[in-house]
Amino acid sequence: MRHLFKEWKNLWIYFLKLTITVFVWIMITITSVPIVNASILSISNDEVPIYIKMDKYFILYTYPIAPFIDQQGRLLIPLRMIQDLMGGNVEYNHTTKTASVELLDSVFNLTIDSEIAYVNKNEVVMDTIPVLKQDSMFLPLRLFLDHTDIDYNWDLSLKLLHITDERVLVGNIFKSFDLHDLTENHIDGNFHLQSYKIFNSKGLSYLNVKVKNLTTENVLEGKTDIQPLVYFRATRGGYSVDSYIRPNNKDVQEIKAGETLWVNKTIDLDDAAYIISVGRRVP
Repeated sequence: MRHLFKEWKNLWIYFLKLTITVFVWIMITITSVPIVNASILSISNDEVPIYIKMDKYFILYTYPIAPFIDQQGRLLIPLRMIQDLMGGNVEYNHTTKTASVELLDSVFNLTIDSEIAYVNKNEVVMDTIPVLKQDSMFLPLRLFLDHTDIDYNWDLSLKLLHITDERVLVGNIFKSFDLHDLTENHIDGNFHLQSYKIFNSKGLSYLNVKVKNLTTENVLEGKTDIQPLVYFRATRGGYSVDSYIRPNNKDVQEIKAGETLWVNKTIDLDDAAYIISVGRRVP
């Protein structure tokens, strides 16, 4: 009987030690998992459509997510984009979930999940609503286009909004690109940047851009200018550009008339606020 009690005691001690060991291992595993920062790197392997072009610049990404088309078929952009890229002034009230936007000569007031907006204090009923995505307010861009005289064109076949008005092409990101643009007489309008993908490998970030040749001619190898620039959030500051003069900046291969090609770029994407790119033809 005493022997049996000793066996049970040893078994209980073993079970207790095993339970403690498993518990400690689980806690170490949980606490050692890195907290994923809300960044573009979290969308790896997803193909993201590109809906906006401002002058020669395609707008690939805006923090925290790229512009998107909602269930009502309306293009939504983050509130900060109006200030950072278009030169407007914006304010957001977390308590009331309302935003105030001053753009050109108009003042807009919008509320999350409400179809009612005010333009210069006049009520406007929209056919969609502003929404909150990852703690950022997204607004229907159509409202600002309809109630200002901004020059733009909507290409239905490409699903691309092309803003050409210089008054709203004032973001520092555009100035940063121009500062590093060493090209001469490159031709805009020959290519459409349809979408992009992000992936990481061996500590490097890769940006894959899907490019369509809109012309009726084959564009030879080395005659396609796809040049992204990443503008970082304020917590990091600065920007990154895949330099034209860098040795491993390889020529883009031939793109046949009307066909598409994935173009790969190696560039620092961590903590990105905006990603833009040109899509031009080399003369």
